[in-house]
Order: sequence, then C-alpha cells, then structure tokens
Amino acid sequence: MEYIGSRVINASRATIANILADIRRLPEWNPAILSVTAIDPRVLVGKPYSIRAKLPGSPTIIYEQVSTDYVVWHLDGLQAHETGAWKLVSLADQKTEVTHTITHSGAIFRMLAGAFRTVPGLRLDRLQRRAEFGQERAGREN
Repeated sequence: MEYIGSRVINASRATIANILADIRRLPEWNPAILSVTAIDPRVLVGKPYSIRAKLPGSPTIIYEQVSTDYVVWHLDGLQAHETGAWKLVSLADQKTEVTHTITHSGAIFRMLAGAFRTVPGLRLDRLQRRAEFGQERAGREN
C-alpha cells in the first residue's frame, strides 16, 4: 500500500533536509516514532537505529539516502515494513515543495489497510511547523 502527500513549505531544501536527518529529534515530527536510540546528531546512511514505535517488537530504521533532494528510509518491525521517501524541490528562495510517500508491507499493515491514508499529511503538518516556526529558522534569523 502506498500513500502520498505534498505541500509547499516556506523553508529552504537545506533546512528541511536537516530536520529530516536529525535522527534524535525524529519523534518530534513523526507521530509513529516514540523514541530513537541514537548518539549521532545527524543520521548516518546505512546505519540501523533502534526505535520505539507504535508497532510490536523492536523495530529499526535505516536511512538509505539523505540529500537536499531526497531523504529515504526503511523501517522494519515484526510483520511491518515501511519505506518513507521525501522529495524536496525548490520553488523559490525559502520555498520548497515537499512530497512524502510511504509504502507499507507486512501482515500488520495489511490488517490496517487504509488507516494510514492521512499519515503523509500529518507528518507534513509537523514538518512544516518545525521548518517554518522551529528553532532551525529562529536560530538563523537571530
């Protein structure tokens, strides 16, 4: 199952990519992630991170790509697998179109088919608030 959302966010691609790559703060904008075990301030591509999520078992998340164009990760849990992708396209200075796609597989996600239709939008809401009103912009403006 695949779910897609898109939004224009008043922030640069670099600002948004930095938020998406800040592994320790992932739970602040991703409501499915309760906590992350990480000492790295920025995600390391290919490194598995243990997370606590709204899924059974002990899921891990591995980022496959992190750039100012794309951020892609794989979350693997017991009978639940998610691939998340963020495409970032500059529209103007401090204006970025962000498209978030999630793809689910596994028995748990099959049982909950359709329940995740709004998830990309919810994640985009949180990402937008963080990018437009969070400390990333405030710190740059001070």
